[in-house]
Amino acid sequence: MKFLKNIQKLSGCLAAILTNQSAFGYNGKYHFQTYSEIFKLKTIFLPEHGLFAELQDQVSGDQLSYLFGNMEIVNLYGKEETSLVPPRKSLQNIDVVIIDIKDVGSRYYTFLTTAYYILEELSKLKKETGKAPIFLVIDSPNPIGSKVEGSPLLETYQSFVGVKSVLHRHGLTPGGLLTYYNETFQLNVDVVIVPVGIFHPLKTSSFEWVPPSPNIPTQNTCFVYPGMCLLEGTNLSEGRGTTKPFETFGAPYLLGDAKNELDLRMKNHQRGSFLLRNLRFLPTFHKYAGIICEGYQLIVVKPKQFHSLYFALYFLKQLNELFPKEFEYLKGVYEFRSDRPAIELLVGDPFLLEYLYGKHSDSEVETYLLENETSWSKQIKPYRY
Repeated sequence: MKFLKNIQKLSGCLAAILTNQSAFGYNGKYHFQTYSEIFKLKTIFLPEHGLFAELQDQVSGDQLSYLFGNMEIVNLYGKEETSLVPPRKSLQNIDVVIIDIKDVGSRYYTFLTTAYYILEELSKLKKETGKAPIFLVIDSPNPIGSKVEGSPLLETYQSFVGVKSVLHRHGLTPGGLLTYYNETFQLNVDVVIVPVGIFHPLKTSSFEWVPPSPNIPTQNTCFVYPGMCLLEGTNLSEGRGTTKPFETFGAPYLLGDAKNELDLRMKNHQRGSFLLRNLRFLPTFHKYAGIICEGYQLIVVKPKQFHSLYFALYFLKQLNELFPKEFEYLKGVYEFRSDRPAIELLVGDPFLLEYLYGKHSDSEVETYLLENETSWSKQIKPYRY
């Protein structure tokens, strides 16, 4: 990886930036404001949710409007799939594309997929013209550390919520993952990493957490998200419309003897690494808005031992057995793809999908996950620092 510790060396360069409110500095300024004092900032690329995370998931940013001097605002999450790729003219006649946006450590999280699409376009531009802007990544810590979970996403399941070959919980920083893309897929872009510490202390507490998107309100949310995001592909509420999305989840039909049996089965799963608090909740929007749901709060007690993906897979498998008439996997368009249901795009692995339908034992899936996680950890060693 190429590192640059003094960003002033690029002073005066024409630049475009992918960023949002998560890039906020100790001096009380958003980083794009600081960059405008260093670079000739020409374009701001907007990710999903907008510059200040105003919009909910899967809501087009075409409605957003900002005015920052003469800067061009380019929305990279519109109503059509083509909007996800930056227009070629926005990448021409600039020296640097800056990526300064926080990740939460899961492959579903779309910000680094947007960055990957920019990286791909720079690669195409370089092949066609012989040159392309520098891809400058302002790197920040992974909020859930270097632990990994899951299995590689197969190419047939690739979508905006997952780039091929990456695990569900990848264990890399933005700079590490984007360098992995550049080298593994032979994109040959000039990727340069700058530690975020030049703008903000690297060791920050959870009290300084800036929500990168509307439904990641705390750092704790990031620990459950690698598994609980799977609930987006089901008729369970993943807690959107509550104050603790992904930590709060359930549905109106979780009642009766089947619910009691579900409680018992979950109590014996990954014993000691989490607690499940039974509760009722009323989503104010999204699934079951205005309807009382029976469900849980997921409380992670031992983050190093808790396996969020396996928790979610196991939970969904039990639901499929105990609530066969009520529980469903959703169909229809999800993140611009309609050829596969959301659960397939999120899980991204035939073996794990078969497990959800009872075709593999718990011990088999545990072994499978461990093998894939060990392999991935070896593969990404060059991209950790």
